[in-house]
Amino acid sequence: MFLVLEVLLNGLLATGLLERLINHSSRSLKVEWGRAWSVWPDSIQVRALKIRNEEAGGGYWVLAMESAELDLSPLALFRLKVRAEQVNVAGLSFQLHPGDPAARGPDGPGEPPPWELQLKGVQVHGVRELVVGPLRLTGVTDATGELALVPGHRLTVSGARARLGEGELTHQGNVLAHVEGGTADCDIDAKRDAQGRLDVVSGLGGRLQVKTTLPSLTRLQRWVPQIAEAELEGGAGRLEADVRLKEGRFAPDSRLEGSGKPILVPLGLVRVRAPWRLHGEVRAKEDGPSRAGLRLVLSPVKVEGKNGQLLETSEVTVSVEAPAPRLGEPPRDVHAALHVAASNPLDLRVLNDWLAPAIQVDSGQARLVAMSQADAAKGRGKASLELSTDDIRARWGGTRLGARLVLDVDARKLALRRDTVTFAGSRLLLRNASVQKGDKPQVHGWEGTLAFPEATLTLSPAVLSGRFAGSFTNAAPFVALLTDKTGLPQVLSPLLEAKDLELSGTVSLGSSGVKVEKIHVQGEGLELRGKVELSGPSTQAVMLVKVRRLPLGVEVTPERVHLQLLQPSAWYEQKLGERVD
Repeated sequence: MFLVLEVLLNGLLATGLLERLINHSSRSLKVEWGRAWSVWPDSIQVRALKIRNEEAGGGYWVLAMESAELDLSPLALFRLKVRAEQVNVAGLSFQLHPGDPAARGPDGPGEPPPWELQLKGVQVHGVRELVVGPLRLTGVTDATGELALVPGHRLTVSGARARLGEGELTHQGNVLAHVEGGTADCDIDAKRDAQGRLDVVSGLGGRLQVKTTLPSLTRLQRWVPQIAEAELEGGAGRLEADVRLKEGRFAPDSRLEGSGKPILVPLGLVRVRAPWRLHGEVRAKEDGPSRAGLRLVLSPVKVEGKNGQLLETSEVTVSVEAPAPRLGEPPRDVHAALHVAASNPLDLRVLNDWLAPAIQVDSGQARLVAMSQADAAKGRGKASLELSTDDIRARWGGTRLGARLVLDVDARKLALRRDTVTFAGSRLLLRNASVQKGDKPQVHGWEGTLAFPEATLTLSPAVLSGRFAGSFTNAAPFVALLTDKTGLPQVLSPLLEAKDLELSGTVSLGSSGVKVEKIHVQGEGLELRGKVELSGPSTQAVMLVKVRRLPLGVEVTPERVHLQLLQPSAWYEQKLGERVD
């Protein structure tokens, strides 16, 4: 009897008939091996065994073994079951690629389950890799557990436990961390749901405890959109994780702790340097789903220039909170908070390296603080960086300027890239501004607000450009800056008298000067369009001014002020190529 079973079993293995029977019975399951034989009816040796199962939505998982020895039940084969009470595996690889969780499986009751796979007492020596989506883990030394599979209907993994040695955690081929050691426990109970899906991730539970070293914190920047394209350096450190999963989601009592050396952010003429600490956890909520939180602390943060330290703040903290995400999916309804401790005063004369010779700062200091407000439930809120100054004194050619400034940056839209910094949604508030040109009477007590829907700082060479819109109390400072003459023509006197102006345009500011284009100013009885370029003492401008609906063309050059009385609109369109309605 045993001899008959031995011959029959080797025949099934050698001819590939058993392989074809299993694969023919299931649309989703595919089993293949390179070589298989039996030296005793209940013992099978297999080389290059691979089991692949397709899921709805494009997902799949693959279990590959370099070699395996199974204590197989030959009689179970006649009941269409591959059953083994003991399995010894060498060289195992596992890949899980989740599909679209919203995808539907095939309609109807699903394919019949003629073949079942039951592997008990599994012992694995040498796990080559564990892959979940874009993440790949190596260094697993051994593993144990049990596996049961009904293709298209159910997958069960019970009591799986793995021990981790030295290895690597990579994301899309890039090394995130070097693994020092740890343990992993895993159970899977995935059943075919009402939509016809066998969702492995939702049936996944377990715990991972691991200690790692990070070659650089910059490897993690891709998950923070504001700094994803920045040129960061350094930040090597350590990270310890205790991650718990339940039904495919990060579960309460999961923790993440880390710290590291200073990370360096080059920004043109300056660079930011700060060591870091990281804390993450998942907390249970009585009135809703568990929430995951991540807190990154940079302390202290130093801004350095070519001549040494410019600014320092004791701490910058970024906190992120969201419902505990599903494994392999980005978090949703994210609530972020920013805190920046008030910095020491920054001497604004350091700006002369950037603005000179167009603008020369004589005195003034600024402080950096941050404010954050958010509605965690609705996922809305505000986070802003505020740079406020005391009285600034500066020179623009022959004009003396003074003001108190507040730059309010929307931190949610702040983004650092390799060569640029963008801060759309920012506001610039000018308070108690003064302008004095030569011996003219000083314009003072002037206020205005500019909003920048678009704003970009190019780092090398340093140029600030953006699109703005805002309001000013009057036009007197503009008039003082636009001409070197001792007085204006009488026809332009309404410019000095206009109140509550609304304006918009684009601006470019750098060491070569200031260029303001597509200017559109409106006030009571006044409308102005044009372009202005200021470089040191030199002023050039082309404007179309409507005073009480009477149009007038104005051209300002270093030598003179020209007034265009005949067909000023056509003259303006010819000068700038800008159509006037």
